[in-house]
Amino acid sequence: MWPSSSKPMAQALCSACRRAIPSSSTTVRAQQAMGSHLLRVEGYLLADKMLVAGTPIMSDEFTVGSRDWRLFFRPKGGSLTCLNGMVSASLLARDSSMRDVTAECQVSILDRAGFPAYTASIGPQSFSSSSVAAIDMVGVKELSEAAPRLVDKDGCLNVRCDVTTLEFDE
Repeated sequence: MWPSSSKPMAQALCSACRRAIPSSSTTVRAQQAMGSHLLRVEGYLLADKMLVAGTPIMSDEFTVGSRDWRLFFRPKGGSLTCLNGMVSASLLARDSSMRDVTAECQVSILDRAGFPAYTASIGPQSFSSSSVAAIDMVGVKELSEAAPRLVDKDGCLNVRCDVTTLEFDE
C-alpha cells in the first residue's frame, strides 16, 4: 500500500511504465538438437594399403537439427588445407537457408567392441551454408599399427560422429 502522500507519484510512475511498453515484440527460442552418424569403412585394411594422403572417405549426408551434414574421414592424413601426417576428419554443413547454426562435433574412431579408441572434438563454432571444420585425430602410423584391434569381425573400421546444434527459431 502506498502512503497517501506518495500515491500521485506512484500513479505517475505507473503511467510512465505503460507508455514505455513497446508496440511490438519478438521472441526467439533456442533449439538444441543432437544426433549421431556411423561411418563404416568396409574392407578397411585394403583401403589402408591403397589410399593416398589427402584422399577422403565420405559419409552419406545425415540430418541433425535443421541442417544436413557430411563427414569426411582421411585415414592417410591431410585436411582441406594441409597434409601433415595426421588422420583427420572434417564436418561439412549443407543448407540452402543461409542461416547460421552453432554446432559442436565429436568424432571417434571405434575399437572392435564399439568403444571410442581415438576421439577429437570440433567447436562449438558457427557454421553457415557449406561451412567446413577440420580436426586432426591421431598419427597415420599409429592408426595403421592399431588397425588390427580396431577393425571389427566384418573387416570394417567404424567412425562415429556426434553432432550437437544450437539454433534460434523465431
